Amino acid sequence: MRTCFLFLVSVFLISAVCAEKPNFVIVLADDVSWSSFGCTEGGLYTRTPNIDRLASEGVRFTNFFCSVAQCGPLRHELYTGLLPPTSGVYSNGIKPREKYENIGNYLGELGYKVGLAGKSHFNTSDIQKIPGFESNANHSAPEWEVTGVKKFMEDSREKGNPFCVVIGSVDAHHPWTVGDPSNFPLDQVVVPPHMLDTPVTREALAIHAAEVEVLDKQVGATMKLLDDIKLSDNTVLIFLSEQGTALPNGKWSVYDYGTKALCLIRWPTKIKPAVTDAVAMYCDITPTLVDIAGGEAPQIDGKSLLPVLNGKTSSHREHAYLIHQAGGYTQRAIRNKEYKLIWNPERESDYYLGVLMEPKSGKFFAKVWQEWLQEAKTNPAAQTQIDRVVKHPEFELYHTTKDPWELNNLAGKSKYAKKVKAMHAQLKEEMAKLDDSFSTIDPKDSKRAKKGKPSNKDRQNKKK
Repeated sequence: MRTCFLFLVSVFLISAVCAEKPNFVIVLADDVSWSSFGCTEGGLYTRTPNIDRLASEGVRFTNFFCSVAQCGPLRHELYTGLLPPTSGVYSNGIKPREKYENIGNYLGELGYKVGLAGKSHFNTSDIQKIPGFESNANHSAPEWEVTGVKKFMEDSREKGNPFCVVIGSVDAHHPWTVGDPSNFPLDQVVVPPHMLDTPVTREALAIHAAEVEVLDKQVGATMKLLDDIKLSDNTVLIFLSEQGTALPNGKWSVYDYGTKALCLIRWPTKIKPAVTDAVAMYCDITPTLVDIAGGEAPQIDGKSLLPVLNGKTSSHREHAYLIHQAGGYTQRAIRNKEYKLIWNPERESDYYLGVLMEPKSGKFFAKVWQEWLQEAKTNPAAQTQIDRVVKHPEFELYHTTKDPWELNNLAGKSKYAKKVKAMHAQLKEEMAKLDDSFSTIDPKDSKRAKKGKPSNKDRQNKKK
């Protein structure tokens, strides 16, 4: 009898402790840049009332980055807290060097039930699958509803477990077939300064904005669900915009349109609404959740953002570390609060991105690029925009607070020679610390070579 009593007391105490821990909900977008929201400096034509409300109720990070602007590496970084040099996941389709602990393992050990609805793009065998959200980003008519998420939350609560739910939306990933583009008249679309203003560019931005509007409704439905089941106050709600879409200097690059993301974190009972310019990265999210949940910080590349969230510090990282290594082109960069330095070791080659530059890719991006090429035949300014995408000097330096679209390369100006030298030294130091070295061999090129096919770089050079 005494043994039974002690067992029941233990179960009660464990349940009580778990009940005190906050829940976590992460809504992860797909191919949406920092500039696509009303709450950010670039969101001049989008309609995102729910995300904007979330921004007003939580902490908004203005310098939040992914190390690689591709879905696979980004999600591996998010769930494991590891950067690509540690994990080996430099590009889509590349498997990690080994099976690493992830958010499911870390929080599971702390009594959490961890589930994922929608897109994973990552080995999430340790995370329970939740129905209701489309998992294939290439489907033309993805559907979504929160019933499965609600059941997971309520089941966890009934069993005395806190929960962590990741909602992996497929919006606004190509093929851009949901939403209503008529909500965004082409003459009202604001074309970012780093893009060429053409009819197809405007059409692409309008169609993309329509999917972002659908994403916003998903965020609104998630917020309403938490309110309806009375869990908003004890739930840390995080919104992450992933990386930018594959328009010029976006996804598959190290420019801010690709690597900079919107990060919002709301915890009504614990953190005050604020805007912070602290530099942070996707790898910082998992250790933040572990810290909030009361666990010990794992020995990974990421570090907890909790001191920033509770106002104890206004800084986090000296700089973000950015990588592009795919398609036969390599870049490394560091980005602090004011400046970004990009190192292009393969400056003798033109940058190449098949989904954008191949006419037969079947992607809407290719229509944009082909129109740019036509415009460049008679418009020198258009050729300048194209050169900015494909031709790069060894170093690029941008004052990102004054030049957020990275149009004015300062690296060739004597006034900034010391800045370039200092940041280059920092970049090399970071590469050495991470044991990251340039490799001119794209893993996908290796696969092509085994099949007797030309590399991506050879295909690119042949087009010249």
